[in-house]
Amino acid sequence: MAFDIGATITVARLRLVCPKIRNDIVEAIVTDAPAAFPKAGLDSHIKAAHFISQIAAETLGLQRLDENLNYTTAKRLIDVFGKKLFPTLAAASGYLGQPEALANHVYASKNGNKNAGDGWAYRGSGLIQLTGRGNFHSAGARLGMPLEDNPDLARVSDSALAIALAYWTLNKISDVAGEASDAAVEKVTKRINAKMLGLDDRKAFFRKALKAFAPATPVSEAALRFAAPATLEAAAGSQAGGSLSGAQWAALFPTSRSIDDLATAFAGAVRKFTVALRDAGATVNISATYRPKERAYLMHWAWKIGKDGADPANVTPMAGVPIIWQHPTLAQSRAAARAMVSAYGMVQVAALNSRHTERLAIDMTISWAGDLSIKKADGAAKVISSSPRNGGNAALVAVGAGYGVIKLVSDPPHWSDDGR
Repeated sequence: MAFDIGATITVARLRLVCPKIRNDIVEAIVTDAPAAFPKAGLDSHIKAAHFISQIAAETLGLQRLDENLNYTTAKRLIDVFGKKLFPTLAAASGYLGQPEALANHVYASKNGNKNAGDGWAYRGSGLIQLTGRGNFHSAGARLGMPLEDNPDLARVSDSALAIALAYWTLNKISDVAGEASDAAVEKVTKRINAKMLGLDDRKAFFRKALKAFAPATPVSEAALRFAAPATLEAAAGSQAGGSLSGAQWAALFPTSRSIDDLATAFAGAVRKFTVALRDAGATVNISATYRPKERAYLMHWAWKIGKDGADPANVTPMAGVPIIWQHPTLAQSRAAARAMVSAYGMVQVAALNSRHTERLAIDMTISWAGDLSIKKADGAAKVISSSPRNGGNAALVAVGAGYGVIKLVSDPPHWSDDGR
């Protein structure tokens, strides 16, 4: 099965790996991954799991883009940087709570650092904690980005993924990231952190990522025929004429990606906003618009039965969905429901009713390079030069609201008529 990056690297799946991930970081990853991952050799869910687990370990669970050098105990300083730099507790104590002085001391004359202050300027930065003037120079040269002259670029979310992948590529890390094993995690870690610091955390993140990114079981034509031996319309309302629950149901009632399937007024607002975006040179990728209520019903009860322990005998039937939730045994019912959860790629329970089922929401990722000069709803031009250069940009969110397309900040790709 081909690796579907867009379906794998999603907000929900990333939050399974890192529950407290920062919104601007998750949006940047989700927006840029489909185009950027293949160029770095991340062509499988296993390699993607290696990459995400490593950057998770480097950034405290994808929460910060600069190295935390604000140490509070001398012992920890010695544990991390060694007795060569800090031979005694007294020697280390002078650097407690002094991040800039600490960086300039521990990174002096390392990784291409040559000037006073280079340790702090080129401290661990970005998703992969790029460290040292030499590494900033190499990654910047590969990307055509002035990282050596402007190291702060490595500490902003909209360039962090590209920089991390440049380092990954320069060090040929995908070459050792093809296996789902602790040994592979150790090989990958060695190319990122020679001292193997945080190895246990990296292994734990890898196990989470491997589970979160696991591909859904493919649905066969035979299984689909089993799910709908006649047409769904013919079987509507008749549980007796239906079919047992299972993964095959995930292919039915697909979610739309068409603006035309949204409610008329909201579709008009979305169409005007996306036209303005594309006319301005932005890239807009739509992943979901209308979710049929039948699909929401199937997803909701698959989770409730398979994950939350709901009794399949008590599920209220839905007209037009001839599914039989109750198998000969409770264990079989729950196993079939879990298979559906896996086939849907779910990471949390689906609501029976949402802005998607009401045709009033759209999931889309937005990105651009340089300044964005976009037409607002009132016809005036708005130049956006701030970061991040994606849908999380506050100025762009305001432009969208003017069109009646309102961002849900807690769910980066999600926009709706009222922000829910």
